[in-house]
Amino acid sequence: MNTTFQFDEPIDLSRFNTLYRAEPSAEAPVHAAGIPDGRYEVVVAEAILTRSSNGNPMVRWLLRISGATFRDRIIRKHRAITDKTIGFVRKELEVCGLQLDNFSDLAHRVHEMEGVELEITKVTKGEDSNIYFNRAITSRTQPSGMTEDDLPF
Repeated sequence: MNTTFQFDEPIDLSRFNTLYRAEPSAEAPVHAAGIPDGRYEVVVAEAILTRSSNGNPMVRWLLRISGATFRDRIIRKHRAITDKTIGFVRKELEVCGLQLDNFSDLAHRVHEMEGVELEITKVTKGEDSNIYFNRAITSRTQPSGMTEDDLPF
C-alpha cells in the first residue's frame, strides 16, 4: 500500500543548512522493486519534496527508463532527510546538477532536477533493492543541441 501524507505547513529545511555545508557527499542504498538489477539510463520524470510516513522531510524521484531495455518503466527512489542521511542527499542532488548554497532552498528548487538524464545502478541484496545515481548524462543546464552560433562556418 502506497500512502502519501498531505501536510498543510511548508517543509522547513533550514535546520539542515549548516550540516549540509559540512557533510561530504556519501553513498547509500535506496529501495526499488520490479526492475532487474543492472545499469539503466533514466530521465527524472518527477522530483518532489514531501514527508515520509513518520513525518521526516523526504525527496521522492520518479525515474523513467530511457534506454532500450525496459524503456518507459518507472523506478521510484525515496530519500528521507535526517541528520544521518544529509550526505547521501547532497550527493544525489549534486549528481542531478543541483547545487545549493542553503539546503533550505531545496523546497523551491527540487523541480530543477526534472528532465535530467542519469545513469543509475539497481542492486538487490536479500529482499532490499538499492538505487545508486552514478552520473548525469545530461542536465537541464546543458545545451540540448547546436545552434547557428555553434556552426564553424
